[in-house]
Amino acid sequence: MKQASRTPRADKLAEAHELLVAAVASLTTGEDWARMLEVSSRFTRYSFGNVMLIALQRPDATRVAGYRTWQSMGRQVRKGERGIRIMAPCRYVEGVVTNDDGSEHKLYGIRGFTTVSVFDLSQTDGDELPNVEPALLDGDGVTGLWDALATLVAAQGYTLVRGDCHGANGVTEHETRTVRVRGDVSEAQATKTLAHELAHVLMHPDAVTYHACRGRSEVEAESVAYLVCRSAGLPTDGYTFPYVAGWASGDADKVRETADAAIKTARVILKGLEGDEQLEQLEVAA
Repeated sequence: MKQASRTPRADKLAEAHELLVAAVASLTTGEDWARMLEVSSRFTRYSFGNVMLIALQRPDATRVAGYRTWQSMGRQVRKGERGIRIMAPCRYVEGVVTNDDGSEHKLYGIRGFTTVSVFDLSQTDGDELPNVEPALLDGDGVTGLWDALATLVAAQGYTLVRGDCHGANGVTEHETRTVRVRGDVSEAQATKTLAHELAHVLMHPDAVTYHACRGRSEVEAESVAYLVCRSAGLPTDGYTFPYVAGWASGDADKVRETADAAIKTARVILKGLEGDEQLEQLEVAA
């Protein structure tokens, strides 16, 4: 897969990465992003037990909140909707503490638990919630790109599997040396995801490296996928920009900090796609 270019590849990849940084900066300073964060802060992070209770009662639930919380976001639970029952602590005031500035705050204790009702987004009507999230890619990929990426994954000693990824689009399992790509997405999305997972294989060769700074690891892998796919003629903007913005916590500088590692890895992969060099012989770790 030879890539024709009028300028040196390094320059083109650097320019593309700057476009990514600029897109993240633009996205995260917009009103939609700010409103999405404000709305997201109102959603409770439920315990594992409550997550299981929600899944048992309403397996298709996506965003869950209480009756009044939905009202505060301009949405109303429809009449006749049945609530999802979860556990909630019974709190009581243990005392009052006076701060140095004279203000007071209450200290709460817990006396057991009770059940309360929450409702899924699909059970409500009203204002649209802001949604600045990755959009799965539609359509076909680039002819030969999936197969070429798959060959590079195999060259690293990893087995490639299409199927369930337990909620993710792709997973790299270092312990079993397996790369999994979700089986029910478009060819374009699957190819982009494979490029992302190949970046993990090359840049984060074990679970310790990956989890040392998971946010940076995800920004790096998705940046590489963006650069590789863009160079091959597969645009991923609608997915990549919000994905990277989310993992960078809205900080474009965090994306810029990964430029050298992402560009270096993308160059390695592109050379591998062309068959110019053996991928396993190249140093790519950041």
